[in-house]
Amino acid sequence: MSIEGQRVVIIGGSSGIGLGVALHARAAGAHVTIGGRTVERLQAASRALGEVDVVTVDIGDQASVEAVFAPIDHVDHVVICAGTVGPSPVLGSNIEALRAVVEQRLWGAVYTVRAAAPKMQGGSITFTSGGVAARPRVGAAITTAALGAVEALTLALALELAPTRVNCVTPGLVATPLHGSGPAAEARLAERARTLPAGRVGTPDDLALVYLMLMNNPYLTGEVIHIDGGGRYI
Repeated sequence: MSIEGQRVVIIGGSSGIGLGVALHARAAGAHVTIGGRTVERLQAASRALGEVDVVTVDIGDQASVEAVFAPIDHVDHVVICAGTVGPSPVLGSNIEALRAVVEQRLWGAVYTVRAAAPKMQGGSITFTSGGVAARPRVGAAITTAALGAVEALTLALALELAPTRVNCVTPGLVATPLHGSGPAAEARLAERARTLPAGRVGTPDDLALVYLMLMNNPYLTGEVIHIDGGGRYI
């Protein structure tokens, strides 16, 4: 199966993992639309990608998500990489900040499916979760709950949306702008890399290969794919 000539929409495609997916999808000959919140990042991504459609979107806003898909007649593949990261302890957090985590991570996925699925005949939708879904950390309770819900949603929608395939990628530690830049950030990543069975942290290219595989394989649905360098075992 090939995605050449197909329409791929990537929410959160202006940087990090989403940009890596966009680069690989373009190289495979797909027509790519990327969405993100920051105009400057979208412009930089557009220059890196070449011929792509670019749209600003807030995944936590239903109308904003619907506007991404409104002008598109047909969609083959949807990838969601957008969402809040950061502390989300139940105690001591502003309740609106906690609501925003769920709004972006869980309801954003729902908004995207409702806008995209009516324009799909087969193809695939791929969500993004995270390692804390199965391995919680102190101070990340709501993020854990929201990402765990996304993984559960994946399984249910694989049945509800068939023959459109629904899967989820759960990354471990990946070197993206979310982890900062400069010597201090590089030192933190290097220290973490020494603890991983893979011996290094992941890259957006590593992750992009998994998203492309999920687009290309017509027999894969209802799966949560972990790509974490073995981090969940240590």
